[in-house]
Amino acid sequence: MAKKDSNNKNNKLAKVFAERRDHVYPAHQWLAEKFPEYIQIMLDLDFEIRQKTKIYDEKMHELFHIIALAVKGSNPHNQPHLKAHIKKGLKLGLKPEEIAEALMVCVNPGGAMVLTYSVTCMLEAIEELKEDGWQE
Repeated sequence: MAKKDSNNKNNKLAKVFAERRDHVYPAHQWLAEKFPEYIQIMLDLDFEIRQKTKIYDEKMHELFHIIALAVKGSNPHNQPHLKAHIKKGLKLGLKPEEIAEALMVCVNPGGAMVLTYSVTCMLEAIEELKEDGWQE
């Protein structure tokens, strides 16, 4: 019975983790199953940064995620993660022009590839959202 209770708790952690990020990552589900204490720490940190402390709203938090992911990982393996945050930001009301301007600011420290790659991801994310019925 203890194993079943543990599995339920781990599944709940994975679900909460996915809901907060508006995207399900298989890696997070696996981590919740194997390392639930770690996922709980990540959820606590997320609560502290994104929910408890509110200098910036959730829309701006997503813009920060987009910028960080664009600068850190402007390559194909990072594309689904970056697009997931772009989609969430757009759904929260970020305008494509706001995202693009923030990415343009990254050109000096991050290089032109950050802007080109990230705007490409944004355009793909917009098209995917439109296919799902989202309207600008």
